[in-house]
Parts: sequence; C-alpha cells; structure tokens
Amino acid sequence: MQKYVRQAIPEDAHKLAPKMRNADREEIKASHNSTPLNALLFPFTQLKHKTFTIIGTEKEDVIGMFGVVPCETKNYGIAWLLSSDELLNHTRQFLRECPKWVNEMSKDYKYLYNYVDERNIVAIKWLQFLGFKDIETLPYGYEKKNFKLMLKEIN
Repeated sequence: MQKYVRQAIPEDAHKLAPKMRNADREEIKASHNSTPLNALLFPFTQLKHKTFTIIGTEKEDVIGMFGVVPCETKNYGIAWLLSSDELLNHTRQFLRECPKWVNEMSKDYKYLYNYVDERNIVAIKWLQFLGFKDIETLPYGYEKKNFKLMLKEIN
C-alpha cells in the first residue's frame, strides 16, 4: 500500500484512537478532558470542517488525522493534528507534503491557530516548521496547564 493522505471518514477515528501518541492524549485530556476517540470524531460534528487522514504502510494503516474547523471569530480556523507514533516513521515525506495540505486547509481563512500543550514538543516544532508563531503561553483548558497559542497568518 502506498502512503497517502485522503478525505477522512469517521471509521478512521476508530482506527487511530487506540494508538494515539501519548503527548496527544495528554494534550486533549488537559485541554478538553476528552478521550482520543471523542477528539477525533469532534470535527465531523462541525459544519465546514476539513478533515484528512494519513495512511502509512499496509500494516500501519491510519497513522494520523488532521484538519481545520471554523471558530466563532470570522476568518479564523482552528488547525489540528492527532497521530500515532508511527507517523514519525514517515517524517521526511510528512514534512515535505505538509505545506500543500496547510494551503488546502487555509483556503477559507485569514488565520489558522490552536492552543498546544507546551509539553507537546513535536507538535510545537511541526507548527513552527509550517510558519506558525508562538504568540503567548497561558494556563488553558480543563486542567489549566500551560498551553502555547500558535498562530499563522495566511497570505
């Protein structure tokens, strides 16, 4: 099976949830007191969401999901990525293809943003690679842990 990205379906969430990275599990627990499955299914409940699935090797199957959901503030979209550790096996290809997908996600927005648990170093480095700026660090979410507000202005 060729590695690729495609439009996500809810079944993908059921495949990814049990093998989600610990850092992502901790982040969604701290921010929204959510389970992996609920966090992965949430975008499907939002109008105008764009949700994609990353497929690894035949053995790995679903190794990540990402996308954007609209927020209440006009022109702002909430970008997100949740994955398994298996995504790290494909770092070079993932990073090479990311700008294309961020461009696709951002078509309806002037800004993309999200709050990222400061302990989730991999996610922060990925966002910085994509041009997101670290705006501020503040207590955020259900557990009031320190989260970084990451923002990207779309040109």
